[in-house]
Amino acid sequence: MFKLSSTSKRFLVIGAAPVLAISALALFNANAGPAAVASTKKEVISDVKPALANDDLDEEQLRLATVIHKRITDYQAIKNKTHDNQPQPFASYEEKLNSGVKFEMLPVKAGSFTWKGEKAGDSLEVTLSPFWMGKTEVTWDEYDPFVSASGIPRQKDGTVLDFARGAITNDIDFIARPTPPYHPMTWGMERDGYPAISMTQHAANKYCQWISYQTGHFYRLPTEAEWEYASRAGSITKYPWGENAKDADQYAYFGGDAASQYQKPGTKKPNAWGFEDMIGNVVEWTLDQHVEDRRAYFDKDKVHNPWVKATNPYPHVVRGGHWKQKLEEISKLARVASDPKWKAIDPQEPKSLWYFTNVQNIGFRVVRPEKIPTPEEMYHYWNSGAEEDGEFAFYGSEYRADSKIHKVEPKK
Repeated sequence: MFKLSSTSKRFLVIGAAPVLAISALALFNANAGPAAVASTKKEVISDVKPALANDDLDEEQLRLATVIHKRITDYQAIKNKTHDNQPQPFASYEEKLNSGVKFEMLPVKAGSFTWKGEKAGDSLEVTLSPFWMGKTEVTWDEYDPFVSASGIPRQKDGTVLDFARGAITNDIDFIARPTPPYHPMTWGMERDGYPAISMTQHAANKYCQWISYQTGHFYRLPTEAEWEYASRAGSITKYPWGENAKDADQYAYFGGDAASQYQKPGTKKPNAWGFEDMIGNVVEWTLDQHVEDRRAYFDKDKVHNPWVKATNPYPHVVRGGHWKQKLEEISKLARVASDPKWKAIDPQEPKSLWYFTNVQNIGFRVVRPEKIPTPEEMYHYWNSGAEEDGEFAFYGSEYRADSKIHKVEPKK
């Protein structure tokens, strides 16, 4: 969680949001195939555990969430007025960032599925509200402007240094940004058009906040349930593409050797709902804390919009497998838990909030729920409260305790 000094808190009113000036480029694409009008039924309460707390929130982060919420609701009002307040098709659309880079979002209708885990008895009946999801993983073209130096002095956690706050006139510059990496995060692989990789879940969360400010649409990481639902794309077969393992090469990059690398999104067949590279290529972040038995965790058989909210820096859930794994390792049920060892070669102390230096195969895609969350909900989606590794994080040959890194002495 970001902690503001007393000096920082004096500046919370500086940097008022400018008048919303988002173009109509993100209006729904009316030619995007079959459309389903969004439901107006009363929404069932989501199963979020632990429940979202609205006290003891970081003032600056809540202020930013409130500013972005207003931009989003103002933009929605503009769109509603443009369409005479008539319901619009729940359809795919193209989003354009300030950099000029575009990405496509696909609709996922409300629905249900049986969510089975790896443990016996770990089975939940899940219902989900409508959402849009990125057709592909976020690419370097989209992500690089977020990482690029903004020219504004920042602390290691990416927040603006106190003395520089008064010169900022646009609230987007108050959003925490990554510190420069000590090594190119492509690790010698190609960059343009390829998936962005090696970021922490925290970095992905802040990217979602950053593009939400730009676009007037609320973006976040998918929950694990949303990710699996979109990956299955209505299938109940062994693999999302069917029962035949021989068809896997048509849909996924996997089985690469040590000299192989990730691939550009969209060069394999999409799944039945149009999503590309859900399986293979790079593993993908979700919002959820990793728990071994989700049925036991929620202590019920049926859940709606489930989210295992983070309470610890590790482990979180990544899904989908990557290009060097075997087919059985990238199946739709494969779950991976994040590990502090993923930062083992990071030379910094404390380790970076922004990069996993030992994992060259982790990326993400974004989600936009149909329903606009409250400012407080946005706050929790973008600020897990468990960003820092904390005490006793074990990095393989080292561990952190008493705010210091200690070497593990080899056994004699």
